[in-house]
Amino acid sequence: MLTNPPTIQTSPRLPLPTAAARSALVCSLILGLTASLVAPQALAQSVDAPASTAPVQVADNAPDRHTVVRGDTLWGISGKFLKQPWRWPEVWRLNRDQIRNPHWIYPGQVIVLDRNAPGGPRLSILGSGPGDRPVVVLTPQIRAEAREAQAVPSIRPEDIEPFMLRNRVIGAEAFDDAPQIVKSVGERVAFSTLDAIYAVGVKPPMGKTFQIFRRGRELRDPAIAPRPWWKWHHATPDPQIIGYEATYLGDAKLQRDGDVARLEIVSARQEVQIGDYLIPASPPETVAYVPRAPEQKVQGNVMTLPAGVSEAGRTNVVTLNLGKRHGLEVGHVLAVFKPVETFANPRFKESPLNWVPGWPYVAGSEPKTLDIPEERIGLIFVFRVFDGIAYGLVMNTGMDNVRPGYAVRNP
Repeated sequence: MLTNPPTIQTSPRLPLPTAAARSALVCSLILGLTASLVAPQALAQSVDAPASTAPVQVADNAPDRHTVVRGDTLWGISGKFLKQPWRWPEVWRLNRDQIRNPHWIYPGQVIVLDRNAPGGPRLSILGSGPGDRPVVVLTPQIRAEAREAQAVPSIRPEDIEPFMLRNRVIGAEAFDDAPQIVKSVGERVAFSTLDAIYAVGVKPPMGKTFQIFRRGRELRDPAIAPRPWWKWHHATPDPQIIGYEATYLGDAKLQRDGDVARLEIVSARQEVQIGDYLIPASPPETVAYVPRAPEQKVQGNVMTLPAGVSEAGRTNVVTLNLGKRHGLEVGHVLAVFKPVETFANPRFKESPLNWVPGWPYVAGSEPKTLDIPEERIGLIFVFRVFDGIAYGLVMNTGMDNVRPGYAVRNP
């Protein structure tokens, strides 16, 4: 029998937490566990996410409003308001459908700049908002006009008309299935206006009007290595050839279709010969896409310049080794860069000890050559795109002009 039972020491009794405290404790545990699981993913996303786009910069002396007049272009208007014209969709808050069909700016409308709008500067048309409708006094009048045809284009049509209707550079794929002239009605070997000709490869979906071209020199993509001579085969196309310079000869109209179709030469700028190609004539186009930067990374080179020039300045048309398969679209704006330029350093002096045979080389205090870093010299607006070739209009240039081989990338 125990006379002195052991003493059991107990800690003081703590009060039970309230219901609110228990809920807070459970929430904190759940949040802590979630954070421990999600934190690595969030960190990876923050590392992989692209850097935020720099704020849109308003042009120096940008007006508060601009009245649209005939002859204005989307590029010209955006240049009045923005330092970076290709960021036009951002200040208009446009979606993709509006970018592809911007027929909503017409002569007489007033464009207003809101410098302090939420999210950055914003452009809008005066009277387009629900609380900003001007008072219009109606008077009896009769007016008929093709409003759609008067919409403001992206760039001046006269600058690109010859290249929209009479291509000077044609993609290699365009000649693969193009109809060819095989014979004339008479026994002549050269044909002109009003002469009848026969051609093969004419199909009903091509229509009834054609342009006549003669294939010229090959255009080789500088980004593709030349094919070794031992890999040459007459039945295998050269992957480096992505297009041809073509000479526009005239226009022809279909008179009778069939395996051997009959056509009439409507107009001829040069004599037409057997073997020349027929390209279906497309209707005139108005380049109305909104100027914008490509959504994905684009990198290529300038291939050719207008005939007879060694440098391309403002409003000159150049060809690029980029096309639809590279993600290029009409309306894209690319920056063109002058490559690194290396030249002899006039301050370099060779050590006389280097002239002694067998003497270790002695480096000079100045490098032998110097490099001028790559410089951005202008912008190119893409207005026509083929599979692997595109036309671009030089929009902004400084002291330096554009030359073949210059790199083009996202602006």
